[in-house]
Amino acid sequence: MIIYYTQLGQSLSDLCNEIQLENPEYLRDYHNQNCSLSERFKGDIAQGMKIYIPSSQEIREINKKIRDNSQSFYDFPANGKFPFDFKLWEGTYQITQTTYSDNTVLAKYENKVRLNLEGIKGEYYHFLFSAFDFRKNEDISDSKVNTLAKMCIEVIYPIRYIIDTEGKLIDIVLTRKTEDIVSELDSIKNFFPDQYSSDYIEKMKGIIENPEIISRKFKNTLFNSFMFSAFFRTKLGSWRSSDIYYDFYPWIFDAQPIRFEFQNILSSKDIVDDERVKIQQKGISIDNRNLEGLHFTDSKFDEKTDTEKKPIDCEHFAEYFFNRENLSLYKVDTRFQYFGNENIKREDFLLERITDSY
Repeated sequence: MIIYYTQLGQSLSDLCNEIQLENPEYLRDYHNQNCSLSERFKGDIAQGMKIYIPSSQEIREINKKIRDNSQSFYDFPANGKFPFDFKLWEGTYQITQTTYSDNTVLAKYENKVRLNLEGIKGEYYHFLFSAFDFRKNEDISDSKVNTLAKMCIEVIYPIRYIIDTEGKLIDIVLTRKTEDIVSELDSIKNFFPDQYSSDYIEKMKGIIENPEIISRKFKNTLFNSFMFSAFFRTKLGSWRSSDIYYDFYPWIFDAQPIRFEFQNILSSKDIVDDERVKIQQKGISIDNRNLEGLHFTDSKFDEKTDTEKKPIDCEHFAEYFFNRENLSLYKVDTRFQYFGNENIKREDFLLERITDSY
């Protein structure tokens, strides 16, 4: 048993987090059982209170009792990791992305995506991916440019995602013959005979005819980054935080993904709700390329070069919500901020599952 004096602004939950005890009520009960009558309390702690804290061995014993009684404030996953369950990834998702300059909204983009499980081949899961219902600023655009883009993308979808057993996106390939897609793209020129449309279609054909470009173009999306990232392959440590890990996210449009240093933190039940599990993902940039360099396709991150350069001044924050019953993904609410010389650029990305099955 240890005697501890509480700090300013510290709550009973904060203290339990520090000593890794899974239910604050058990700490209060432990204190009240070991202190004098005048030192007992019922509510939360206050600054300067003397608290009796169990030893490490006692904490392990109390945590076992808490779990046996199903009263833990945390949904710790088995073996410290939420496993990839391919059956739960199938479904329809709503994407909302909002762009800001300082606190001013510049644009709001929305669309839906669909993942259908095609089957299992060898050690890989095959999903069919398609995107639809594109909107900007809550309106469906019927402009010539948007209609052209929509017709071209409908020719290409669905595309095939190849996923390994841990949920890592291995490759993205076409589901139809290249020559058939190219032929249909050419036929679209009949509806748009102008030079701009012809150049756009030729650019699309160039992408379709190059499997490497197809994979890179479709992989580097925020949807794929949040659905198939290292987040799901990272274990929690001895308590509710993960070890530090690294990953790339394509937050800046038409640029190379930025490398971040990440840590995941499991939230307690009392600050979420009875149906959800929440994990926070906090990321700081460790990418020493400049913003201009990110727009070059041959720009590659190399941690061994330019070590004296400051990383890109930006930050990443995400909250993953899972259904407590089966750990299917419910929502990912994210924010990216880039601190430029003149203003703060921000991207909010919201991914919500809208399939009723889970």
